[in-house]
Amino acid sequence: MTQHKHLKQLVRARMEKTGESYSTARRIVTARAATNAAPTTPHFAGSVPAATALRIVLTDARIVSPSGEPFTEAMTFGLAGGIGIGVFSFFYEKANFASFFLGGRHLWHDFEAYFTRALNRLGADVIIKEASGVKPAEKNLRELLSEHGACIVWVDAAQLPQRALPAEAQGSAYHVITAYGIDDEKGTASIGDLTDEPITIPLKVLAAARNRIKKDKNRVLAVKSAKKQTALSDAVADALRACHGGLNGDGAPGNARKNFSLEALKVWAERLREDGGKESWAHVFAPPRLWRGLTSIYDCIEHSFGTGGGLMRPLFAEFLDEAATSLKQKPLAQLAAVYKELGAQWSALADAALPRDVPLFKEARELYARKAELVSSASSTDTKELRGVYESLSALQQKAAERFPLSSADCVSIRAALADRVSAIYEAELAARQKLGSRE
Repeated sequence: MTQHKHLKQLVRARMEKTGESYSTARRIVTARAATNAAPTTPHFAGSVPAATALRIVLTDARIVSPSGEPFTEAMTFGLAGGIGIGVFSFFYEKANFASFFLGGRHLWHDFEAYFTRALNRLGADVIIKEASGVKPAEKNLRELLSEHGACIVWVDAAQLPQRALPAEAQGSAYHVITAYGIDDEKGTASIGDLTDEPITIPLKVLAAARNRIKKDKNRVLAVKSAKKQTALSDAVADALRACHGGLNGDGAPGNARKNFSLEALKVWAERLREDGGKESWAHVFAPPRLWRGLTSIYDCIEHSFGTGGGLMRPLFAEFLDEAATSLKQKPLAQLAAVYKELGAQWSALADAALPRDVPLFKEARELYARKAELVSSASSTDTKELRGVYESLSALQQKAAERFPLSSADCVSIRAALADRVSAIYEAELAARQKLGSRE
């Protein structure tokens, strides 16, 4: 196992060599690196919370690659269904507040289905326990840790000290981490949360984070070792079928299928182009609300939710390349090239949302990148700089509210340019999905 003492230096060296963002460079550097969370439990740094948590419990349950090595984050991500899509905007006119969200992971809205289907795909048995209160929740966690090792735990990220999220995020920061063990003498728990090393937090803090979001029901998941692990070729084929279905909207809740399918991109492009209408960007994201719309595009694609850059398309391409090599299937490598290019298109859209020649936008880009770096190396005790980044982002938003950095004509122009890019991405995503479907 590789120790993480020099991980940040390796990431920065790669950034200087390749010009990649911190998130992208770190995703590649940490592809195989691991350290021990406990004498027998692996800990992995990562980009995608759900895929990293899944990777840890799979390794702990000895569900590994045909070579006997732990699955990489890219392979785990792909075997869990790979990419997905989700496009949402919300506008509360009385409060003069609008928000925008992009999801890029398969089943991004449903951690339980994501984990259960991925583990079943690999032949593993899943144990999930829920509780209505703190005490029974802790009992469940202790029992599963004792019987099965590392567990996946549902939490409110805004309650975790190392995340240092603003108070307004509490109750809506849906997140998963891994739990490694409990130290009763110190009253602490050891957890994994994408960071270079495991983190120790007070057991009471973990309990509060688990209990904050009521619909998550203090949920905890453990894995039984597979009696017979599914052949990699079969698991990959099933994962690609699931990915294709997800991009069509399979698994969407209620009547929101379109928002969870690639058709949402077509709708988004139309709303960017519209001059008026209650759902158009001209109305919902009129300045100064446009600040939140543009910064959300950038952050969702490049940094937030563990995307690792390019709305997770480059990570999916890495999975396809790795699967192509392992299974000796050239068409998978060809598909990987398609998704690598799609990742570049998504990153270009992010760049276009925050033009570098606008000082306020340039500063925001730098702060979002710094936030991603600090989150990946955070500890539960040293969060001063991370809190400062959030404060600085809030201050920039206030500056934009007082004097928006784009003229009215520039706002029209940037919406039109973004609409063109989203339309092009929509067509490219449709073509890629068709190629993905031909694999079935």
